[in-house]
Amino acid sequence: MAMAGLPITTLCDPPPGVAAFRGENPRSCLYTLQIMTPASESLTTDRQDRSHRKLRALATRALARPGAPVPPALSARFANYVDTKTRPYIFAVIVIGAIGYFLFALGDYVVIRDVFWTSLLLRTVFLITVLLLTRWMVAHMQNIYLLEAVGALYIHVSAAIWYLVLFQSSGSEVGVYAFASVIFVVWLNIGSSARFSTAVISSCTLTALLLGGVWWLNQGEWIRLFIYASLHASVLVLGLMISWNNSFNQRRLFLYGVIDEMKNAELQEANNLLWSQAHSDPLTGLPNRPLLIDRLTQALAAARREERKVGVLFVDLDRFKPVNDSFGHAAGDRVLQSVASRMSAIVRASDTVARVGGDEFVMVLPGIRGEADAVNKAAEVIQAVAEPLWHEDSEIVIGCSVGIAVFPDHGENVSVLLKVADEAVYAAKADGRSCARVGLVNGGMP
Repeated sequence: MAMAGLPITTLCDPPPGVAAFRGENPRSCLYTLQIMTPASESLTTDRQDRSHRKLRALATRALARPGAPVPPALSARFANYVDTKTRPYIFAVIVIGAIGYFLFALGDYVVIRDVFWTSLLLRTVFLITVLLLTRWMVAHMQNIYLLEAVGALYIHVSAAIWYLVLFQSSGSEVGVYAFASVIFVVWLNIGSSARFSTAVISSCTLTALLLGGVWWLNQGEWIRLFIYASLHASVLVLGLMISWNNSFNQRRLFLYGVIDEMKNAELQEANNLLWSQAHSDPLTGLPNRPLLIDRLTQALAAARREERKVGVLFVDLDRFKPVNDSFGHAAGDRVLQSVASRMSAIVRASDTVARVGGDEFVMVLPGIRGEADAVNKAAEVIQAVAEPLWHEDSEIVIGCSVGIAVFPDHGENVSVLLKVADEAVYAAKADGRSCARVGLVNGGMP
């Protein structure tokens, strides 16, 4: 179990591999013990809650503003959201538009048949080029706004190609046929959903291109140019409204999504904190008795399936009461935190260290080979706990007695194993303390 959190500066443990500071000036102790307790966990949760509340408040205020602008603090998150939602859409619009542009050659066949084959050739080359480039860019171009701008460029190029064909035609209706170019404006704004500014700028440049082409094809005839401009303006306004609505709805959906995500995160963190408080010791952060029972039950079930053994060590501190009497309960609490840290440091990730009483701890060792492994681990515990501690200018030395039970040798259920290990602790204390004893089968019961 990882230990991290608030430092304890008045009670020092020697770090692993460094001799104890027995007899030295305690103020030369540079080692600061870090303990993760529910209090420090709650501080972390409070910071996360504040962060979530801040983001939720930003999104809520943005929704209340005209246009629902995305706050700068959420811009990176919004860019990722747009990329996920818009990239497939832009690809589909470009591909469908390119295919539609190719099929529009049928109109050329009817109106400007004299340049139909030129039109068909140019449209075919354009279609193949667009499909190949778009497939590559969607896969490799990281900037979604640049990809959208490239889509707008495609539309400009396609309009220019069509006008180039019209300029070469000698058909009598070519000037009127050019009025169909308003379809490019609709296509442009349908495809612009990531950023409205792209639609505005692209619409202005495309309008200049189309008006110039119509004016040229109609030989400067102002009546026709006025009719086209009126039609074009109506379509342009409609197209920009479509683009604005697309980008606005995208921002709104994103901001609502942020609010929901932050609410869910706050709820999940609150649930995690409540679960931790219900299943951990408030002082040390170790699992408490209910969680110990649950983990031991699971370990026994796994051991039965795999035909493995499970060790249970009951650890009772020696000479702990004098610490409380001499230095106060605050020092005693820090001793318990230090013991919890030391015991947690010498176990495997699959093991469990729990605090089950005032100065009582239990270790669960799943998957051991036999009693010898449990005895060796008990020796490690005794050695770790015996290392001296410093409180202000005073050295504190405690010890521990360990009772050992092994599944299935000493019992086959949780209550029996804990009883066997508990009774073995009393035997260890009777033998002089700071030692380990192995329990009797079924706690000595018949």
